[in-house]
Amino acid sequence: MRERAPGAAIAHEIEVERAIRASGRRLTTQRSKILCALRASGGHATAEQIYARVSAADPHAGISLSTVYRTLEQFAEARLVARLDGGSGSASYEWRDPESPHQHLLCGECGAVAEVELPELVELGERIRERTGFEPDIHHLGIGGLCTRCAPRRRQAARSG
Repeated sequence: MRERAPGAAIAHEIEVERAIRASGRRLTTQRSKILCALRASGGHATAEQIYARVSAADPHAGISLSTVYRTLEQFAEARLVARLDGGSGSASYEWRDPESPHQHLLCGECGAVAEVELPELVELGERIRERTGFEPDIHHLGIGGLCTRCAPRRRQAARSG
């Protein structure tokens, strides 16, 4: 998890609280702490990493790992949080920023995740919407395959096997 500047914490709290209220869900201290920890991570974080961050910041918060999972899933459904199912079968979460569309390349061999910006996919999403009325979620898309380390090994194994 990337760390953000300490001054950003207050801005994150305000942003998180506004987003929770706008989603129509009740603002609780636990939800705020969990989503602020995710927002402050600046990238992808697992539920375990978020739990550790919240617990370290406030050992008396009374937040369990199952509460973290439940909260992240609720806000993934509300589209405030993006869930990314990694190539290794683990899930990570990311604060959804509508102003920053990006995609993820997921290695099915080693589980590596790389962020890329592919504007042509956003354009494709717009064409799909125009032609069909379907609302694709292209702004946060995972694309499976093999990373630059695993692809050559797989090709080598195919040639020799």
